[in-house]
Amino acid sequence: MKRKSNQKGFTLVELIIVIAILGVLAALLVPRIMGNLESAQKNKEISNARTIASEISTYNAIEKVNNGTLFIPGGGGTLSAADLAAAPAQIRVDTADFPDPSIVTIKIDSAGNASIDY
Repeated sequence: MKRKSNQKGFTLVELIIVIAILGVLAALLVPRIMGNLESAQKNKEISNARTIASEISTYNAIEKVNNGTLFIPGGGGTLSAADLAAAPAQIRVDTADFPDPSIVTIKIDSAGNASIDY
């Protein structure tokens, strides 16, 4: 079958080949992208925990200098979202940003120093 000179477009075989190539590329790239999403979520949780720990440490350092009351929930130990909700107003962290405890935990020692474990 001859093509007329004014016919334009792709043949069915050409379209199937292009779709097959796109399918192979998708099969190779999707697992990598999904792995990056998990890594990004973990990094976000760690970053949020560092911010909260920094806010608490800064607040407690200022309170030490001013002979004020330190923010040490439960006498020290692991910080919970409920503890953060009860924090003084000067600790400006949204409780919605509290990190997932299965990924990272925030610890506050009896001296008021905050650290993270992940």
